[in-house]
Amino acid sequence: MSTVDASQLTIPVILGTPRQGRLSEHVARIMIEQLCKRRDVATTLIDVRTLYLSSMDAGEAIKDAAFSEAMLRADGLVIVVPEYNHGYPGILKHVLDTNLKEYIHKPVGLCGVSAGGFGGTRVVESLLPVMRELGLVSIFWDVNVSSVGKAFDESGKLLDQALPRRIDKMLSELVWMARVLRYGRDNVSTSDASANLPMMCTACGLPMNQHAQKVDFSSPTTADPVFYGTLQQIHQCAGCGNVQVRLADAS
Repeated sequence: MSTVDASQLTIPVILGTPRQGRLSEHVARIMIEQLCKRRDVATTLIDVRTLYLSSMDAGEAIKDAAFSEAMLRADGLVIVVPEYNHGYPGILKHVLDTNLKEYIHKPVGLCGVSAGGFGGTRVVESLLPVMRELGLVSIFWDVNVSSVGKAFDESGKLLDQALPRRIDKMLSELVWMARVLRYGRDNVSTSDASANLPMMCTACGLPMNQHAQKVDFSSPTTADPVFYGTLQQIHQCAGCGNVQVRLADAS
């Protein structure tokens, strides 16, 4: 009978473009291959092309259940994203915005892909404020793939033999940060334990740890003259990893 390794990290790779003929797909494949070499990491590819989200609404109102569950269980993320007109694909932003609490205090590694010589540095820079607002923690190593059309041959075979080494450097930092932040989410509280009764996990019944607070700007309340929103507490269960939200003034 097989058992789950509790020390194993879950780090999915998000491929951030649905375009036909996308060369960033080859980069995402190499990223997955490098992650699979690490015994302490479980990974999977999340392709935005396969997420059929409504264009009639946005944000958490159009959550995809499978994607949200993957983000909830993730200990960190890698985003492989091409640079389009000095920015990131709109579909990637549409997908990322469907979750909030699922991301908080989890590290993200960014991999920019470009047909030109700057290796997607501009798309990485433009994504950093988005990562911060979502609650993700950006690590200080990025991967930049310049002239991606020359990094692979027509069949998708890797020609740039330095790419796996650059990816491995980023992943080492990402894995370290993922372990540190998972410990923090499980054990380091942002609240005075005596101020509120502990929140109990609805999945396994164990006490949960409050590791963050987040303002919900979609709330109709105007009670707070600064935020005009509702302050939420983010709790995580050290036993099963479940994440739950409670209003800041709830007990």
